[in-house]
Amino acid sequence: MERQGNIMNLDLSQRLLSSILKSVPDPVIVFDGQAQLLLMNPAAELIFGQLEPGTQVQAVLQSNDLTAFVLHGNALTEWNASEDHIFVPRLETMEDEQGERSAMILTLRDVTQFKKMSRNQAEFMRIVSHDIRSPLTYIQGFANMLAMVGGVNERQEHFVEKILSGIAQITSLVDNIQDAGRYDIETGFYEMTRDQCDLDEIVQRIVHNHLVPAEKADLGITAEVASNVPIINADKNMLERALTNLVDNAIKYTPNGGQVRVTAYTANNSVIVAVTDTGLGISEENQKLLFQRHVRLARQEHKKVKGSGLGLFIVKSAAQRHGGDAWVESEEGKGSTFFFSIPLKDENLIVHN
Repeated sequence: MERQGNIMNLDLSQRLLSSILKSVPDPVIVFDGQAQLLLMNPAAELIFGQLEPGTQVQAVLQSNDLTAFVLHGNALTEWNASEDHIFVPRLETMEDEQGERSAMILTLRDVTQFKKMSRNQAEFMRIVSHDIRSPLTYIQGFANMLAMVGGVNERQEHFVEKILSGIAQITSLVDNIQDAGRYDIETGFYEMTRDQCDLDEIVQRIVHNHLVPAEKADLGITAEVASNVPIINADKNMLERALTNLVDNAIKYTPNGGQVRVTAYTANNSVIVAVTDTGLGISEENQKLLFQRHVRLARQEHKKVKGSGLGLFIVKSAAQRHGGDAWVESEEGKGSTFFFSIPLKDENLIVHN
């Protein structure tokens, strides 16, 4: 009777498992310890076809990347079954009492719709950003002409300055929205264009371009590039946008009378670019949030500072596109230093023939 009861319980468990798998909308495949097929749900059959139990994992998946993910734990963030089906794979491994692998459960989360929505949103922002630029250019041009033609009184001149300031803010916002969408390491559509980049020249030029804004804010700004910083093979536009955002932020968030210092040097087989300010500093808790999209810290002292919360996200995306990273070191009341790194390896190196 006991054996019969065990058989009935096993049969019930199998039927329950089968029912559960059928109800799961994402593909689920179960392999045994020898990487042979045990069962798959209907969603998996739609992708891989109906296969006999015992079929080897390679024959089931028909993908070297997915097979390596299952058998060897190789990194795989996404798997494209086709142009119309994108999945995020997840693997659960079961072990027996001896610690040997007894089963593997592969789940493929369908993210196709999310990817399409993301691409549509990026395309929409690209079109809007492009179409905004033309009227902005006209407005800026005519506002500058008003300032040059003369015959305007002091009050009218003040109005023109306000118009130009507003145009500059909108232009900066459009640039950041566009760059955040293009450079995003996960969803961005930007194709990198690598060329020889002289970081000394880039740093000196960007600092020179910010001398007037720094002077208006009563700030000192300096640059120092170590002599051993090499010419690198990188996307010049991305690096310029990253550094420009860091310098802009340093000027905006440093109180009058402070200092901004831009440096570039080599460390840990990477080029490090750093922007140091004498601002109010950032708490350790808030430092963890800074490089996320649309994050702006709520602080009374910065209430009048305009921004989109995209600048640091762009910095991190640009660094990651080159295989590097971005981070901050700060202490409240003692200022901050923002860094991004470019590893001196692989595509970032100049190839000498």
